[in-house]
Amino acid sequence: MPLFSVIASHMLAVDERLKEVLEQHNPVVREVSDYLQQASGKRLRPALVLLAGRVGAIGSLSFDLVEVASAVEMIHMATLVHDDIIDKAEMRRGMPAVRSRFSDPVAVLSGDFLFARAFQILAATRRPELVDLAAEVVYVMSTGEISQHLDQGRIASEEAYWRRIEAKTGFFLEACCRLGATAAHASDPVREALGQYGHHIGLAYQVIDDLLDWVANPNVLGKGVGGDLELGIYTLPVIHALEDPRFGEDVRGMLAKKDQDLVKNVGRVLSDSGAFDYCRQRAADHLRRAQKALEQVPEGIERQELADVADFVGAREY
Repeated sequence: MPLFSVIASHMLAVDERLKEVLEQHNPVVREVSDYLQQASGKRLRPALVLLAGRVGAIGSLSFDLVEVASAVEMIHMATLVHDDIIDKAEMRRGMPAVRSRFSDPVAVLSGDFLFARAFQILAATRRPELVDLAAEVVYVMSTGEISQHLDQGRIASEEAYWRRIEAKTGFFLEACCRLGATAAHASDPVREALGQYGHHIGLAYQVIDDLLDWVANPNVLGKGVGGDLELGIYTLPVIHALEDPRFGEDVRGMLAKKDQDLVKNVGRVLSDSGAFDYCRQRAADHLRRAQKALEQVPEGIERQELADVADFVGAREY
């Protein structure tokens, strides 16, 4: 059964809502909005909102759920547009990034536009607790991105890495589940269990993302290998090799030299050091904890779908 088939009709409703909300009379804004929707990805975040809402729903399913899922996807789109400006990225999922398709100023303003429209949608639900949590998502992610930017070129500890990805991805996916559960008026224990599930899914997702930056097929991933390293961002594979007494000095020497073969040379050491296997193990540990959290929510097809999402995160190649 295809992933998200349980919520297929609701996902279509989210897509339709996004088209409706992003439709603009201004031709430039409309063109950017259309392009963003074409370049959008797996829709994982709105899917988590919908699944968490269906698992925890008390009574009939709330209209707020599709609204919240749509707003969450717009927040995600906005962060990607801004990230590409910061990283000077040319491509996003195999397509030109908004900044390269249009310009940096248009990309900045497009991200701002998406944030504004997302919070308009959330405010219209007249449920301040949803607005508060979504605002906290943007705040936490922003602080995480600022910290990552300031740390560029610095060798971080593994502890600092986990703090960074908790802010960057862990809290966002946790909040997606909490937003869905809150919109559906779930009980506090169910809301907490779903939040823990989302938290561990988020950490595993980011670790796998950082692993794929090294081992994925560039044509499938839509970007080149070792992109983070070239930006001076040291993720878990590099950090683990640096902390390994057998390989740490070699990697430090390569990072200091920064020759044209840096990515290739570091990648070879990462493979030899077992850093890639270590990342897979840590991601698998968080996925197991996510699956454990699901034991605290009501059984049903939605819970199974959330379990399938965890399997997808662990096995994904893009």
